[in-house]
Amino acid sequence: MGASNAQTTTSTATAAILLSEWIPVIGLIFGGCCSNVFALESLVREVPKCGNLITFGQFAFITLVGLPSHVHLGWVPRLKPRRVPIQRWMVMVTLYFCVSVLNNLALGYNISIPLHIVFRSSGLIANMVCGYFVMNKRYPRMQALAVVMVTIGVVMATLSSVHGTHEHGLMRDSVIGIGLLSLGVVFAALLGLYQEQTYLKYGKHWREGLFYNHMLALPMFLFFYKDIGHQIQALSQSQSVNLGELPLVGALLGENKISVPYLWISLLVNVLSQWACASGVHQMTSMSSSLTLNVVLNLRKLVSLVISVLLFQNPVTPGMMAGCMLVFAGTFAYSKFRPVVAVSKKLE
Repeated sequence: MGASNAQTTTSTATAAILLSEWIPVIGLIFGGCCSNVFALESLVREVPKCGNLITFGQFAFITLVGLPSHVHLGWVPRLKPRRVPIQRWMVMVTLYFCVSVLNNLALGYNISIPLHIVFRSSGLIANMVCGYFVMNKRYPRMQALAVVMVTIGVVMATLSSVHGTHEHGLMRDSVIGIGLLSLGVVFAALLGLYQEQTYLKYGKHWREGLFYNHMLALPMFLFFYKDIGHQIQALSQSQSVNLGELPLVGALLGENKISVPYLWISLLVNVLSQWACASGVHQMTSMSSSLTLNVVLNLRKLVSLVISVLLFQNPVTPGMMAGCMLVFAGTFAYSKFRPVVAVSKKLE
């Protein structure tokens, strides 16, 4: 009896510890990522091609937050010792940068937020193809069937979204946007495989990954400095709002009146929520399997899709709705099975 009570107590304590770790992470992912979608749509509705500025703001802020933990701040700043070789981070940074830039650029080419969410939920297709050829993984038939469901869903949602676009210019933009999203999905799959191999070899150091994935990418924005300059001007020309009228902020400012363009407030919300979202995703990567992470992220995307439709009245045709259902149903079916590795391969 005593041993049984002790075992029950231990199980209860373990469950409490797990809950105390998981609840904050789930809160960061759902709260941060869903808020991020809200702020993102506010921005792209006014300035459709502001993706480079959004991405730069996110990367710069997350880098600043991580500086004290990963850099010795003295007269001559220097990096603290790393647990993962910097060459590994460079490869992941390049892939991560490409994914972020492609996804944000696509929004400037007649891509709605619902279609954007559905496309980003279709990574299972690229994951399976890359896993088969690069990692030599073999998949159960039911898992392959799940990916077929996801593929059909994405095709249905895409065709439904483009079907109502009759103008030549808008049709061309839609094709470009879909091409950018497709490239982003492929790069994201390669990033996931390389990240998996890195964490298996060196351990799951999510804070280090969060910092280096953003810090090392900052010089790459020099290629887009002209676009970022034009986007800064566009945001600065938006209507000004008095910060004193905003909740909580007004109490801090008192009688001081400070006006700023409202799109800059949207950008700030987007950057802060992206930091929360990225922190939650990187932390969950170190706590769970890739399948668990995939299911949680797709649940989050489903919530984001509902928010986008309800708050911004984005048109959702029956074809797009059916495609969404197939994508999410296929994702959950995929998570029920595990692939096997026939011959061990590593993505070096």
